[in-house]
Amino acid sequence: MHDIATIYKKVKKIVKTYCSNIFNDECNTRFYPNKPSMNDLEIICLALAGECVNIESECLLWSKIKTDYSKVFKNLPHRTSFNRRRKNLREAICLITRQISTLLIDNVVESETLIIDSIPIDICKLPREWNSNQHRRETDEVKAAKGYNSTLKTYYIGYKLHYITNQHGIFRDLMITAANVHDIEYLKLLSYEDIHLANKTLLGDRAYLSNTIQLKLFEELNLDVSIPYRRNQKDFKKYSYENKIVRKRVETVFAQYVDEFDIKFTYSKSFNGFDIRINTKVCAKTIKQLYNFINEKPINHTKHAFAA
Repeated sequence: MHDIATIYKKVKKIVKTYCSNIFNDECNTRFYPNKPSMNDLEIICLALAGECVNIESECLLWSKIKTDYSKVFKNLPHRTSFNRRRKNLREAICLITRQISTLLIDNVVESETLIIDSIPIDICKLPREWNSNQHRRETDEVKAAKGYNSTLKTYYIGYKLHYITNQHGIFRDLMITAANVHDIEYLKLLSYEDIHLANKTLLGDRAYLSNTIQLKLFEELNLDVSIPYRRNQKDFKKYSYENKIVRKRVETVFAQYVDEFDIKFTYSKSFNGFDIRINTKVCAKTIKQLYNFINEKPINHTKHAFAA
């Protein structure tokens, strides 16, 4: 079930088959003056395989590969080099995710309904708020901050993952912000350039309630943002039961990320490291969905999709 070599080969076959346009003839995303020990395709697939077997620690992954799979990964680079190159390949990983999710949508029944929500991810405990500088250095593009987790009714230090999926659980978009950023800020950043969200209905909770933003998105993207009314609103209307049921899909997706990919646990020490881990997990789940679709299995039964 956790055979890294077998899973690596399956992931590599899928990426090479459906995302070959991302790589050149040498399976790299750019020209290297000195040929690397592993090409970009192999680096990405190894990172995805590590996420598929839920190995959070790179030290553990390297130790396991060198101990059990030394004959399979003969050209394994130094762990530091792998980590640096994986961060530099962020755009390629995101592009793979988008291409595969689009492929799934084109072949599965296309959904006119999208769901948006956010999940809190902490990077350190509250007692370490003042003596930890992880994710809060000057070089971090987005610095971790103190936010409130309304589900657990407690404060935490970390980030928010804003996530958009369709009603079949297929990825559409995401953004990572500091924990103290309000959910509505994500909607403010959407514009006419986000054509993959155009002509849809977007379901969300009351955190995304804003008549101004809803009107803007409708004018630019023809995106109908459907949010439950607050009970004290003068024009209050009861939210449809069907939309409540559909909106639960994003909660299921978050539960899968927590259980299958340990998305709330990260050993990164900077935002770049955190960002690439999140995007790699999303890419791994999307590839598992495609693998299930190819093998005529329910696309969201991903936990044991690569069982070997």
